[in-house]
Amino acid sequence: MPDALVDVLARYGPVIAALAMILEGCGIPVPAVTILVTASALAATGAFPVWGVAIGSAVGGILGGIAGWLIGAHGGIRLVRRYGARMRIDAEKVAHARKFFARRGVWAAFLCRFVGVARILVPMIAGVAHMPLSRFAAANAAGAIAAAAGYSALGWFFGRDLPALRHHLTEATLVATALVVAWLVVWWVRARKTASA
Repeated sequence: MPDALVDVLARYGPVIAALAMILEGCGIPVPAVTILVTASALAATGAFPVWGVAIGSAVGGILGGIAGWLIGAHGGIRLVRRYGARMRIDAEKVAHARKFFARRGVWAAFLCRFVGVARILVPMIAGVAHMPLSRFAAANAAGAIAAAAGYSALGWFFGRDLPALRHHLTEATLVATALVVAWLVVWWVRARKTASA
């Protein structure tokens, strides 16, 4: 991470962490977790309270997720109709997405908070699939709070030992990604079996 950004984080860590989560939820690929963990590591040195980083990140995750859902719900379907063919997304796949979010959308909204690309895509897809906002918001809030607490604690406890911090952050990200991928594979296999039956 550039020294200039570290200097800014040392002053405004909780605010920057919140903004990063909001931007990520709006579809802008910001390294939000890296910013969150770095801000928490700086909190371990006494720059500011770590709970401020955790609360800022949780609020940013909640607002960012809802913003992503709104973008998907109000503009996403038009984008799918216009550009979907290029990405091999047709009406049938949108219908499958709607069924998926009707059945397992709560878990998707919760778990996506722990995986980078999923934090950007899942809220928008949930909006396109018309997952009820109340259900999405509740699951997204729970996931945002859990992820903010977990990553903040990681940064706080390992903040004075950056090699150990990078190691545990990589492990945590790999485990979360593996769980989400495995879950998606199981869902895809079941959907294929149902479609061919």
